[in-house]
Amino acid sequence: MDRKLSAILAADVVGYSALMERDEAGTFERLRAGRKELFEPEIARHHGHIFKLMGDGMLAEFGSVVDAVECAVSLQRGLSERNASVPEAEQIQVRIGINLGEVIVDGDDRYGDGVNIAARLQQLAEPGGICVSGKVAKEVEKKLAFAFEPMGEQKVKNISEPVQTYRVVLDPQAAGKALHVRRQPRAWRFSVAAGILVPALGLAAAWWQPWERPAQPAARAAGESAETRPSLVVLPFDNLGDDKEQEYLANGFTEDLTTELARVPGLFVVSRNAAFAYKDKDPKPEEVAAALGVRYLLEGSIRRIGDDMRINAQLIDSSTSGHLWAERFDGRWADVFALQDRVVGSIAGALQLRLVSGAQPARAGGTSNPAAYDAYLKALDIYNRENTPAEFAEAVKLLQKAIEIDPNFGAAHAQLAWAYWEADITRAVVMGLSIDAAHAKVHETLKAAARHPSPTYYQLVADLMVREHNSDEAVTVLLKSVALDPSDTWNYLSLANALNFNGRPKEALSYLDAAARVDPISWTDYRLYQAGLAEFGQENFEGAVRTIEKMDLESPDPWAKFFALQVLLSAYGHLGRTDQAAAALERFRKVVTQRQMWDPNQLITQDFMVFKNTADIERLLAGLTKAGVPDLPAFAKAGMNPKDRLTGAEIRSLMFGHETRGKLVFDKFLPMQRATSVDGTVIETIGQRTRSGTSWVQGNFLCNAFPGELTSCGAIFRNVFRTPGRDDEYKAVYRWEHFEFAVVK
Repeated sequence: MDRKLSAILAADVVGYSALMERDEAGTFERLRAGRKELFEPEIARHHGHIFKLMGDGMLAEFGSVVDAVECAVSLQRGLSERNASVPEAEQIQVRIGINLGEVIVDGDDRYGDGVNIAARLQQLAEPGGICVSGKVAKEVEKKLAFAFEPMGEQKVKNISEPVQTYRVVLDPQAAGKALHVRRQPRAWRFSVAAGILVPALGLAAAWWQPWERPAQPAARAAGESAETRPSLVVLPFDNLGDDKEQEYLANGFTEDLTTELARVPGLFVVSRNAAFAYKDKDPKPEEVAAALGVRYLLEGSIRRIGDDMRINAQLIDSSTSGHLWAERFDGRWADVFALQDRVVGSIAGALQLRLVSGAQPARAGGTSNPAAYDAYLKALDIYNRENTPAEFAEAVKLLQKAIEIDPNFGAAHAQLAWAYWEADITRAVVMGLSIDAAHAKVHETLKAAARHPSPTYYQLVADLMVREHNSDEAVTVLLKSVALDPSDTWNYLSLANALNFNGRPKEALSYLDAAARVDPISWTDYRLYQAGLAEFGQENFEGAVRTIEKMDLESPDPWAKFFALQVLLSAYGHLGRTDQAAAALERFRKVVTQRQMWDPNQLITQDFMVFKNTADIERLLAGLTKAGVPDLPAFAKAGMNPKDRLTGAEIRSLMFGHETRGKLVFDKFLPMQRATSVDGTVIETIGQRTRSGTSWVQGNFLCNAFPGELTSCGAIFRNVFRTPGRDDEYKAVYRWEHFEFAVVK
């Protein structure tokens, strides 16, 4: 029987039965939305996880009691904001109790008094309130900006000893006899209009327009305490070794140190990309702090000679430009992980933050083998910069070497999967693979990465899930990734992407703000594209145009233009701006030609922009039609009469609940059989290959999603050139495949 010390948060809906009796369907939907949009994201952002859900309540576990209390406060504030626009009879209120104690671990479940006391404490809380045990209050009293009002010893059901109890007072002025009051509240959170809380990772307390850098706080008087969450950037460490090729070591050490520090409770750390903008430069501390919105700067150097290592590090307070802490660490290369831990611990101590023993998981997907780590860092150094196909192939070999040394190195498996996924024809050939063979290795490699998941793993899995019409799971996966590395910009950008395609554009905007906070320098065009897509998803076509027109649409990166131009074209179409639409269509035509995708058409849009909700894709396609984008490529229409095309309703009647038989006629000739159930489950055999997946109708197109493959949509026509007895009554036209078939059952 395993036991561990945990902070347990128990939450229960006030008046659940009465709410359900008044409006069962509406209450269920509001509870579901609150859990998906508020509770699950907030708990994940505070490094917790839900281990039990009941109809009217839930239990969550945290490794840090500070995180648990901060999360509870965020939840109650978020609910208060959501309730502000809801009639009183429909408002959802919860009671929350928090306890710190030993729990019994049984798989994913938790038992014992540690859990039971938390559940009893929530019963003592007021509606919209938080009640904590004395252990919790004692642990967090000097760390958080909340007051704790004593409620005395409480006798609770099934617990033999009375429990010392405190009420969390969010407004210190309302406190009676407070245990502890800090002078200033935390200033890093803000909420969006929908009441969704932005990640508690250091977002400014002001409202920002997308991608405007938050204003810096006013200068403090000398000696005045800044009662805000410490914020830090890890500047690129210098390589002081004689071997300049060991630059990869300094870069990799900086990146890993950033990740580890970002997981320290109570510390906000900006991303590695933002920090590396200052590599090989010598800016003033106050300039860096102003640009990145942080107070503290960590800088240093690393020297490796043979197996000997020396790390020098210093922590600078930008408000004074003075050194808050400086230290030298000597050790062997074999001790590199212990040296990293010592640096993290020293910095946490200098900032008066406590590392919670056992609260943070081991390096996500990492290794304890220095040789595997060395090969991995060399590969990343190549991968993260502009590289030739030959250099790309060298990075792949180094990743394969790292895996050979340590087969359990999850991050190396995940990075290798990304390499296979991003390989173009030239890079695949240099690796000794065809493009199809490289892509076939993606899922095989991801299976190995899944044994020890890392943020890199979760990001690729989520990207594929979105393209496979599974954005629900993609959002869940990415929340796990945020918990592993809160400093990784791509976690928030990926979440914004998944939420946009999941039909939740307001939430997407909040994660884009989080991305801008952890990295105000990089990925500007991608953020603008996602922000424009979010505006479009709310039918704010003017806002979508304004945002996307801020992008560098002349950028050499074709993919940024590929996605953004489709949204821009559709918005122009909806707004009736024919001249601008014509110019944008010509620009899009060049991008499509460059990507060898024939000509602009709506099959391309549907293959790459996979929305969960039919209304969202139909909104996009309707605008494209108005902007002059054809629904099918020109060659696909050859010999086809529009009168012979099936409508969406006709496609559903023809395909769903039936079996079809025929052949693939482009780009190969192979026999085909397909069975589609009424609910859209598909089993399809082409040649010797059988696959299963799902089908659905959007507009007048039939779409298919198969695991491990990208979504594809096509049109179906009655085949006027059919030959009796040859199973060619209909013709299905997809972007890369054409079929002739007949219904046989």
